Amino acid sequence: MSGTKMGVNMQPIKKILCATDLSKDSGHLLSFGVDLCMRFDACLLVFHTVPPPRGSVARKVEFERGGEKQEQIKNAQTKINKHMAGCTVKWESVIVYGDPVLETATAAKKANADVVIAESLGLSGFQQFFIGSVVGSMAQTLLLPFLVIPPAKTGPETRRPKLEFTRITVACSLTPSDSHLKKHALAFSERFNSKIRLVHVMESPLSEGVVASTSAPYEQVQRRLEETLSVQLKKMMPCKTTILHGVPGEELALYAKNHGIDLIITGVDDHPGRITPSTSASLIRQLPCALLTIPLNR
Repeated sequence: MSGTKMGVNMQPIKKILCATDLSKDSGHLLSFGVDLCMRFDACLLVFHTVPPPRGSVARKVEFERGGEKQEQIKNAQTKINKHMAGCTVKWESVIVYGDPVLETATAAKKANADVVIAESLGLSGFQQFFIGSVVGSMAQTLLLPFLVIPPAKTGPETRRPKLEFTRITVACSLTPSDSHLKKHALAFSERFNSKIRLVHVMESPLSEGVVASTSAPYEQVQRRLEETLSVQLKKMMPCKTTILHGVPGEELALYAKNHGIDLIITGVDDHPGRITPSTSASLIRQLPCALLTIPLNR
C-alpha cells in the first residue's frame, strides 16, 4: 500500500515493466530492474519486441512466414531466461512482434504497470537527429511514468554500478501539476533515503505575473523574483531550492552534471508554461543521469 510523507500520499510502485532490446549490454538494465523491484517490493515484467525487418513488403512477409520471426522470439526467450536465472524477485516475460514503441505502450497499459524502465543507447545528438531514438519516442508516447537509465559504462575495469538515487532533482513548473512530481519524488526518496532539491528554470529574465513592474535596479528586481519563486517552491515541499536561468533542458542537464545528481524527475505536458516535450527530449539526448518523466495531462 502507498505510504505518506510530508502529509502527501506517495506514488505506489508495485509493477515495473523493463523494456529491453536484449543487446549485449542489456544485462545492465535487467539487473537495474531487479534491484528496483527489491527496493519497492514490486514484481518485474521483462518485455521485448522483435521488430519487423527493414526492406520491401516481400521481405517482411518472408520474415513472418518463413520461420525467422518465431526463431527470433525463441532466441529472445532463451536470452531472458539466462539473464534472469537465479533472480529472487517475482518476474515474468512477454515477447511480441511489432513496433517497439507502440508495443511497449500497449503492453504497459495491459499489464497495469506503474513504471516503465529502459536504457539509453548513448547515441549522440547528431545520431539521434538522423536515426531517431526509440527511448525518446517512448517518452512522448507512454501514458505512465518512464524511467530512462544512462548506458552502461564499458571497459576492462568496469564494475556493475550500485543502484543509488542519493540526490534527486525535481524540475518544477510552479503549477498544480507539480504535485504529481512530488508524489514520485517522495516515493523514491523513501526507498533510497535521497536528498530532494526543487529546481525551477526561468526562460525569461523577468515575469510580470510574479513581480510587479518597478523602476528598481535590474539586479534588485531579479533577486526579488528569485526569492518569490523560492518561496513558492518551498510551499510545495520543505527542502532546498534552486532557480536557474536559460533553456530548461540545457540548464537542468548542466546542473545535474555539476552537482552529481542521480535522478531528475520532470513532467511531460503540452501546456504553455510547463515542462514541455522538448525539455524531456533534450534531457534524454544529453542524459546526465537517470531521468524519470511523468505524463501530466494525458
